[in-house]
Amino acid sequence: MSSNIGAEAQAAYNKYLDAKTLDVKIRCLKEFLSLVPKHKATEEIVALNKTRLAKLRREQEDEKIRAKAGKKTSPFSIKREGIQVILVSGNHMPGVGKTSILNLLTGAAKNKIGRFTPVPEIGVYIEQKIKFQLVDMPSIMIGASDGVGNGKEILSQIRSCDCVVMCVDLSRDVNDQISMIEKELNESNIRVNMNIPPVLIEKTGSNKIQVFYLTKEAKNIKDLSELSEKIKEIVYASGIRNGTVKIYGKVTLDQIVDALNPSIVYKKVLILGTKGDLPHTQESFEDLKKHYSDNYPVILGSSAKKREFSPEFGKIILDFLKKIKVFTCHKGVIAEKPLILDSKMSIRDVAIKIHRSFYEKFDHAIVTREGARQYRKKCGLDYEIEDNDVIELFTI
Repeated sequence: MSSNIGAEAQAAYNKYLDAKTLDVKIRCLKEFLSLVPKHKATEEIVALNKTRLAKLRREQEDEKIRAKAGKKTSPFSIKREGIQVILVSGNHMPGVGKTSILNLLTGAAKNKIGRFTPVPEIGVYIEQKIKFQLVDMPSIMIGASDGVGNGKEILSQIRSCDCVVMCVDLSRDVNDQISMIEKELNESNIRVNMNIPPVLIEKTGSNKIQVFYLTKEAKNIKDLSELSEKIKEIVYASGIRNGTVKIYGKVTLDQIVDALNPSIVYKKVLILGTKGDLPHTQESFEDLKKHYSDNYPVILGSSAKKREFSPEFGKIILDFLKKIKVFTCHKGVIAEKPLILDSKMSIRDVAIKIHRSFYEKFDHAIVTREGARQYRKKCGLDYEIEDNDVIELFTI
């Protein structure tokens, strides 16, 4: 172990080496990582031990899953309907106002406003015929990632949702609220508004660990030889003895660690400032946008008391998720409910989404597009669809 880590960190690492149980190993390794000074000389040590910590946590989760087998379904396990949007906040008394927002948008949980929410409250918000399932989760507490306050169950549902709305009370210190929630999400392997690392790691049967830089951007990284050796050490520490690491862009060692961890998920998170009717909250909202817009592209303000909220909340969510809605048509009758798809998709994706037989027996499609030069157009499988297109498929 490098002498650059300091005596306290070294002592914590020794405790980790002496630990006999998974829980103690995880606690000691977390303590070690918190004590290691963060600079260039310790970068590799930190990355290596983050990999070890991720591996231990996976083992811990596997044990918990086995222990829970056969138990009743948790009220925190919510079947997703439409686009699932989860409202989260830090733990405060009085509350941040999530339930008031839920009631304003959906009419749900009216009798629970101002009360502690021990289990999720669910409401349905419909905009332009699109169903948004809004879930008011119990507050995230300090230590939620370790299970405090049903934290594990709350964070598990967040991992599977479409979008997260971080509710921040504008009448309180917004920095404290955001940093606490970010910490608990990060500790639970939830990455906020990040792109998936440009890395592909695959196991092979032989040839040890090889690192390939496959794009011009990747080849322009400084000190490729040194970086390759560090990557090989990290991959080896994860348990892979033979494999290939394909790099498609600029990467950090932390991103390599994340690419090795199958528990990592990437979530779109927007910030919603609440209680905008209280004194000095407008200044707080402006500071919020000034300091957090780089990491949070969407920051909204609201006041449930004044019934002030964005009238195009659904459109904002769709644009943020880079999704579009299209309508299918059969014999001139347009479907009531739209299909929700990722942007830049084609007729092929629509056919497969409806039923694979439409793709296998596809002949052509008629696309109706308002405002286009050609209002109705005969198209093939590769034709790129746009928002609000009406699509009729014809099979052989």
